[in-house]
Amino acid sequence: MTLDRLIENILFRMKLARFVNEDEEEVYRFGLECLLLKIIHYSSYLFISFALHMTIPILVSALTLMPLRSKAGGYHAKTRMGCYLFSCIIVLSICLLNKVSFPIWLIILAILIANVVVCCFAPVENHNRILEQSEKKEFKRQSLLILAAADISIITTVIIDCSNVSQWLLNGIFVAVVLLLLGKRQN
Repeated sequence: MTLDRLIENILFRMKLARFVNEDEEEVYRFGLECLLLKIIHYSSYLFISFALHMTIPILVSALTLMPLRSKAGGYHAKTRMGCYLFSCIIVLSICLLNKVSFPIWLIILAILIANVVVCCFAPVENHNRILEQSEKKEFKRQSLLILAAADISIITTVIIDCSNVSQWLLNGIFVAVVLLLLGKRQN
């Protein structure tokens, strides 16, 4: 059963049970689509991380990747399937990247480069989210605040000798910055 047919089936049952009236159908359709896609995506991400024994590292990387990506923007695939496959490849890449140890000097250099890229290019719009000038300013401000909090977290974890955690946080930032640059190129 395709996702569209599943959504139609759920909507049909919701209308039969009188949870949804005709005027609200499109809102519920959109909400169901978002919910089901999130469930599919996150289940797949967890499966990938479990298979690679990298669940904790991917969750730590997500602490920086997800908020920074939501405010800084970046690359978006054009289709649902493209988005799903690209996202799974990104999660797989982060899991593999989290298995590698980098020297402290490279972590510091990466933080500096990430800060410059975010300062120069965030936020990046896409066809689903066109921003007004005031929104661009606010999203840039929020991106920089998220990045500053991540920088402080990375530096703190380096100081207290939790280099794995600092690297996992940095990898989330690194991937967000790569996606930001890909989105800039896509536009």
